[in-house]
Amino acid sequence: MIRGAGHWRNWGRNQHATPTAVDEPQSLLEVVESVETAASAGQTVKVVASGHSFSDIACTSGRMLRIGALDRVVAIDREALTATVEAGIPLWRLNEELARRGLALSNLGDIDRQTIAGATSTGTHGTGIRYGSIAAAIVGLELVTGSGEVVRCSATQEPEIFACARVGLGVLGVVTQVTLQCEPLFKLRAIEEPLPWDEFLDRWDGIVDANDHVDCYWFPHTDTCTVKTSNRTDDPIRTKRGYKKWKSEIYYGNFRHGLNAALGRRRPEKIPELARNLVTQFHRTERVDLSYHVFCTTRLVRFVEMEYAIPRSEMARGLRSIRELIEREALRVDFPVEIRGIGPDDIPLSMGSGRETCYLAVHLSAGTPYEQYFHGVEAIMNELGGRPHWGKMHFQTAASLAPRYPEWERFQAVRRQLDPEGRFASAFAYRVLGTP
Repeated sequence: MIRGAGHWRNWGRNQHATPTAVDEPQSLLEVVESVETAASAGQTVKVVASGHSFSDIACTSGRMLRIGALDRVVAIDREALTATVEAGIPLWRLNEELARRGLALSNLGDIDRQTIAGATSTGTHGTGIRYGSIAAAIVGLELVTGSGEVVRCSATQEPEIFACARVGLGVLGVVTQVTLQCEPLFKLRAIEEPLPWDEFLDRWDGIVDANDHVDCYWFPHTDTCTVKTSNRTDDPIRTKRGYKKWKSEIYYGNFRHGLNAALGRRRPEKIPELARNLVTQFHRTERVDLSYHVFCTTRLVRFVEMEYAIPRSEMARGLRSIRELIEREALRVDFPVEIRGIGPDDIPLSMGSGRETCYLAVHLSAGTPYEQYFHGVEAIMNELGGRPHWGKMHFQTAASLAPRYPEWERFQAVRRQLDPEGRFASAFAYRVLGTP
């Protein structure tokens, strides 16, 4: 086991922590040792992976566990189409390992830098009204509790723990292995095109119903939205290559956007003009590729994000209200608003638990003051029964969140069972979940 200490900060550069100690366990036994050591010293334990959360969910002044070394594919069940992997494997590597074995996850988000445990523990999702979040694909879990006990759970083994631990926020234990339901490797045909604001609002519901996966953006200070639809296909792979691929996937979404963001931070009054110039470059594109290449995109420009899950039926009201907020308060917003729809799941603290969901995500480039914008958006989301993404910025407390989750007490009961001494407590946990 590698031990150390030092300063930590997240990918978005908006969260910082100075843990008392940092452990980098190389095995399940070393995870148990770390938890037991922390218990003996009266320390809390916080697992940190890629640091891709924008909330303070990973921050700690106690003992920090970096699980990047736990990154193996443990077992593949070809009959059941399941894969058991260690918790620290990053999604980009997991996708490649599955593809080599002819498998794929049914749904993914648009960023693949997170670990599988980090993504599922915070409720990270993808798109598609006929599909659930990444955590909904979990069929088995292994975790180390606050006492150092190793618990393995599934729908038939410790089912109550399993139900809650799929989105466990890091407070139920250290997840060390995950078993995922997969499907045979598949391709997607992705079509991306711009739509005018009014047409987008009128057609969004129909587009969501008609396609496997739908990812949309509205660009503030313009009347332009983009719609990316992705559907399963047996057609041969057809993608741009070389310079054309770099220009479409890297230049516009990263270098051009990054230059605009940097200019906008120096001269905020230029942001609307930059946005209007950018959307004139949009046109219809089409490609066919392996699913994970279509789902995931390269993100080089650092940003800070808030995302809320609201009932699907409230999408238009929520998006219109965000636009009204920006115009009313003369905000200068240098990132698009992302709009996605996803199906319900049965996980107690999943943002999509029990309802068809629209996710509205707002962003600002790193280093831009976000408080006015994010507080304004959160006030809108509160009126719509919004549930914040656990890994993204929000200002909620346990008192405001508990009424939004019908199975809140079910999760709290499992929390008391697995961590009665608060070994996995943190300022974040106390604020959003209350005292165990």
